[in-house]
Order: sequence, then structure tokens, then C-alpha cells
Amino acid sequence: MTSSLPYLGVGLSYRWELNAPLLQDPAAVDWLEVTPEHFLPFTKDAERRLELLKRRFPLVGHSLELSVGSDGPDDGDYRAGLLRLLHSGACRWHGDHLCFTRVGDMPIRALTPIPFHEEALTTAVRNIKRLQGELPVPFIVENITYYFHNPLTAMPEAEFLQKVLTGADCGLLLDLHNLLANAINHGYDPYRFIDQLPLERLVQIHLAGGIYSDGLLLDSHTRCSPQQVWSLLEYVAPRCPVRGVNFEMDGEFPPFSRLREELSRARAILQRCGARGA
Repeated sequence: MTSSLPYLGVGLSYRWELNAPLLQDPAAVDWLEVTPEHFLPFTKDAERRLELLKRRFPLVGHSLELSVGSDGPDDGDYRAGLLRLLHSGACRWHGDHLCFTRVGDMPIRALTPIPFHEEALTTAVRNIKRLQGELPVPFIVENITYYFHNPLTAMPEAEFLQKVLTGADCGLLLDLHNLLANAINHGYDPYRFIDQLPLERLVQIHLAGGIYSDGLLLDSHTRCSPQQVWSLLEYVAPRCPVRGVNFEMDGEFPPFSRLREELSRARAILQRCGARGA
């Protein structure tokens, strides 16, 4: 799967706040990750805005509401809109989170962790396989941050993620700040976690930064990447066929020059490890 995908380099998660600096300094960014929910419903105006981005940058999709962990009905309107967007040819691949955002037909509007047990594994694999049969581009799943231990969990997170990836035969979006937050909050070794993953399936890497609150590291997407995230990127990049690394930020944006430094540092790491196209 990974070998057939283009190498994109280093990019940003697209947010409205970045419009002006992206127009002024497009060479700083190799590609953009777009959230389909920002363009749905996929009206003519939304299609035009997406087309303008596509003319300037390679795009990758990253949605929030596919709810691959839900054992229940789909949101048909959402799925139809997403398929229309992806069939427009804008995105090279598409990702979503290994979680659920819906119970039955009721939306939760939050990335809710799946208990790591066999029944949840079967559900996630079934849903991802179905998605892969519908989507016009390859599908990848992302590890999420979780802040409590689910009493139904029966296997380690790394084992659960590995079984989902191999069972569904899909790619991995490894979020290094999510991994760091879970490792700190739940007391495990993030490097050992990486070593347990099928890294040949790793397509994309997220970088981000968060804040501490009440003793927990939160994935707030309001800070630049801490040193621990850079160390994890140095470790994993030479061990996988990554096709793209991007930085996510949702608020408290610094000057664009600071984001440019973030991208340059990631690009230098990829160059040192010999990532294809770097």
C-alpha cells in the first residue's frame, strides 16, 4: 500500500487562520491536510474553495466523524458528502481516528476511545474494510489520545492497533503527540510502543503540541512540538516508509515564521534519515 503512494514531504493541517500566510509563503509548505468537515455540506462554494487549495498544494483528507469503532448505523448524509468530496479527486489518501464518535444514531462530537478487546477489534476491522471498499483513495487510521483506563480493555493499546492494521489491511497515521501524551499519562515507554507496530504500514505522521492540566498532558493542538515529539520523529522516521509528515495546530497560532521553523526542522529530519523524495 505505502509504496504506491506519492511522497509528499512536510505539510500543515489546513485551518482558516492560515489562509493569508499560505498565500504569501506557499513554498514553506509541501502539502496540506484538509478536514472534510470544514467543507461539508459539499456545496458549489465548498467545492470551489477546495479546488483553490488543490491548485496550490497536494492535499490529504483527515476526517473526524467516520466513527470506525461504532457498532451501529452510519450517518448516511455525512458519508455521502464525504464520498462526493473524495470523488472530486482532491486528496491523495484519507484518514480518520481509531475511535467512535457516535452511539447508535446519536452523535457524541468527541473522539471517544475504543476499549481494547476482541469485540471492538472485530467491529473496527469490519468498518474499515467496508470503508476501503467505498472510498476512492487509500484509507489510514490514527491512534488517539485517551485520558482514562477503560475497565473493558483486555489487551495493550499497541497490540490492539497492530491487530486492527493487519486485520483490516490498512495504513497507519501515527500521531506522535498522542503517543507521547498516552505514554506520559498512562506510564508506558513510547519507543517500545513504536517497536510493536507494523511500521511498514506507516503512511503519515502527525506532529503537535499540548498543555498540562491537573497532572495530565492534553492534546490541545495549541503549542509547537515539544522536544520529546522531535525525539520520537528521529526514532521512527528511519524505520518506516512515511509518505508525509504534518504539523497540527487548532488555536493560539504563533507567527507563521515559527510554524515555518517547525516544518524546516521536520524536513531536515526526513532528509537525514533518507526518506524517499526528501
